[in-house]
Amino acid sequence: MRGFAALYVLSFHFSLITDPRAVAPRWLAPFTAFGGSGVTLFFVVSAFTLCLSMDTRKENEATPLLNYIIRRFFRIAPLFYLWIIVYCIRDWALYGVQHSVSEIARSAFFLLNLFPGKEQGFVWASWTIGVEMLFYVLFPAIFRIASNVGRAGALFLVALLVRAAWQAALPTLVNNPSLANTYFNLSLLYHLPTFVLGICVYRIYRLMDVRTASHFGLGYLLVAGAIVVLISISYGLIPFGAVDPLTIEAINYGVLLLGLSISAPRFLVNSVTRFYGKISYSVYLSHAVTIYSLSKVFAVIYNKVPYVTVSYGLSIALALSLVTLISWITYTLIETPGNRLGRAIIRFRRTKRYNASAV
Repeated sequence: MRGFAALYVLSFHFSLITDPRAVAPRWLAPFTAFGGSGVTLFFVVSAFTLCLSMDTRKENEATPLLNYIIRRFFRIAPLFYLWIIVYCIRDWALYGVQHSVSEIARSAFFLLNLFPGKEQGFVWASWTIGVEMLFYVLFPAIFRIASNVGRAGALFLVALLVRAAWQAALPTLVNNPSLANTYFNLSLLYHLPTFVLGICVYRIYRLMDVRTASHFGLGYLLVAGAIVVLISISYGLIPFGAVDPLTIEAINYGVLLLGLSISAPRFLVNSVTRFYGKISYSVYLSHAVTIYSLSKVFAVIYNKVPYVTVSYGLSIALALSLVTLISWITYTLIETPGNRLGRAIIRFRRTKRYNASAV
């Protein structure tokens, strides 16, 4: 699911950040234009897997909360810090832009989402890191509150109400309608119901008899239904009406996640998608600057190839190849050692505590 989310976001940004724009063919453009919803999928999956991890470890660790913090930090920070350095060097060398200490500090301490107008950061697409890290801080308390399906569902409704109140209050707090609207769409409280929905999906999953559900084909039904709804929404066949689009996106991706947790069709869950799931964080952070840097190459392809479908296919294949290579390198050299360091710190603390108790 993370692999699909990363690739969907890549396809969304591809036509937006290339200069000149490498447009998608008309028959595909509505689907790729909906690729921003891949972030929603990231958030749903993130909450689900955090629940799975917390439930698995809380019974076997003496300090599960502290270990959780260590794991989250070393999962996110090392690679993000690398890209902070890369962007500082790139922006200075190519554009003569020097990022201030305060700019760098907001990113380094994951405080982007607390500063209206600064929430996007200077590392492209890093606003999601600001949202995600704030949610990590709140997650242990939210997980404790949403301890069963009913409580999780109630918390989801409360989160929707909080989001509505936040939207109503923000223009007064910020005193700039345009800034308030942008900040609202990129704020934690806007996306909080999405995270809580991921917890709801997890609580439903834990109640289910997966073997029986799989036997009756419920997983395939949910997956098929979610894919049909996704395609229908992207092509405008299902109007949102008065319902918030983000809520519909989150619910549909929750259904897809639940279906895949029951049955995993090979065309969706295979060695390729698992590979991209593994390197998805690296793909997310590397794709924007890589695609933008190749803009002139894509322009040549579009000029030489008269058919948009072919030129788009060749360009996206080139972009994906390079992004995959860069992402595999950063996953291998940065992400994996970072995760190992976090686990090593946890083991060191466990050993130290054991030796102290033995004495």
